[in-house]
Amino acid sequence: MVVAEGRRLVEDALGAGADVVALLLAEDVAAGAAAGLLEEAGRRGLKAEVTSRRDFNALADTETPSGVLAVINWQPLELGGVRRPDVGCRVALVIDGVQDPGNVGTMIRTAYALGAWATVALDGTADVRGPKVVRGSMGALFRHQVVATSFEQWCAFASQEGFATWVAGAGGEPLEAALPAREPVALVVGNEGQGARAAWGAVEHREVTVPMRAGAESLNAAVAAGILLYELSRAAR
Repeated sequence: MVVAEGRRLVEDALGAGADVVALLLAEDVAAGAAAGLLEEAGRRGLKAEVTSRRDFNALADTETPSGVLAVINWQPLELGGVRRPDVGCRVALVIDGVQDPGNVGTMIRTAYALGAWATVALDGTADVRGPKVVRGSMGALFRHQVVATSFEQWCAFASQEGFATWVAGAGGEPLEAALPAREPVALVVGNEGQGARAAWGAVEHREVTVPMRAGAESLNAAVAAGILLYELSRAAR
């Protein structure tokens, strides 16, 4: 199970058909801004509890709790349980060792928004079930294929399914030089400081980059993923 905190996120989870187990609301929002959530819980037969603001704040993960959270039955997929890529979903985002949960959540949200087939979190990446990842995904976690697997398992799957591997790196060729892609692409974005793991050197791949002005050191991992995914999705249209 995971915890989704925030009224908008909980509403998104309900709208996505997530398996919501229970709701918890602080009494001040239950009588005001979130009253509609209580009514919705009643219509759906969901367990809902109202507690004091003090008790809610003690349970919440955020610094300034909104007063609404949901417990949701969710876990990442295994590769054996994913829907196979089709003509309309030709890009997989592979997150390799990104440790900031906010970045991971944003990357899942971005991959879903830009039409990626799935987001794959490799070993060494922040736990996709963590509360900051859930919040950062803004509901995409419950609508998008999110996979947690090992480097070795992913490489075997990608080879079997015919994915070309493109690794984001500062020394790569500009992405536009690699486009368009004739086969499904696995876009690998690595650790914020060290980049993708060295083991990719043993895998057939292309290294691609986002050209930057002279003197710029690097891009945030989630920002880089967003730019690259946008260009890949645009080229696939």
